[in-house]
Amino acid sequence: MHFNEVNCNFSNEIRSVRLVLCTNGFQPFGQFREQYSSWAVIFTPYNLSPSMYMKREFMFLTVIMPGPNNPTLRIDVFLQPLVKELLDLWFYGVATYCISIRTNFLMRAALMWTINDFPAYIMLSGWITYGKRACPYCMDDTNEFQLRHGGKTFWYDCHRRFLPLSLTTLRRDRVNFLKGKHILRDKPPPLRSDKDILRN
Repeated sequence: MHFNEVNCNFSNEIRSVRLVLCTNGFQPFGQFREQYSSWAVIFTPYNLSPSMYMKREFMFLTVIMPGPNNPTLRIDVFLQPLVKELLDLWFYGVATYCISIRTNFLMRAALMWTINDFPAYIMLSGWITYGKRACPYCMDDTNEFQLRHGGKTFWYDCHRRFLPLSLTTLRRDRVNFLKGKHILRDKPPPLRSDKDILRN
């Protein structure tokens, strides 16, 4: 809804395409043979009904990144042509023939969001998902601690801070959660929008 209000020119044309990018690695030769990792980038149009857009025939394979290893920090090299086409579709559009009214119209496309696991999230966003700042929502405001006999960063029991402040029995429970701890901190502040960042 917010997207439609901000981008009126895009939302006025109902035939404009809203896209979702999905990426993940796979091993084409299976787990037990030679180690070879390929990555696929798939687009799904979200203009369709939920019963349709998750079906295989409506998923478009746009990029295959060859192995033998995952692309890690080189993923932007493979995605540059795709990003250029997406920018052209967003700013300029492309003349498309509509079979129902038998005329051309200017179709535009918007990449709404990406769906991926945390290893792919590292490559697409550049955010580090390990160590102290592993949570992209909490960022610096985490309740992590170091394990005594290994030195690893640990976040067990951090979820209690997301409970409402009115649930004091769960927040103060020292027996069933992390031993000897009660949580009084509130959840981290909500992520700021681009307007909030520019305002400050």
